[in-house]
Amino acid sequence: MMKQCPKCNSDEIISQLSVRGGEGHPSYVSVIEPDPEKKPFVWIPKSEQSHFRADVCGACGYTEFYAENYKALNEGRKKGFRSQ
Repeated sequence: MMKQCPKCNSDEIISQLSVRGGEGHPSYVSVIEPDPEKKPFVWIPKSEQSHFRADVCGACGYTEFYAENYKALNEGRKKGFRSQ
């Protein structure tokens, strides 16, 4: 996590802020299992998703975002899941 701002070198970092999104739902990213070649009549793809936390520099506003569920996203990527 950002302990010192890479832009201005300030140590005035506001850490672990929740990132909120539109329509009352926090922003998130997701990866989803691709459709199989022979898709069954009833098929629900598996997916992984993650919300974000942010660190913000109190001196210049520089912001870094961190995925909370990054390990599951990476495991999904290894299985061939893709961004929706």
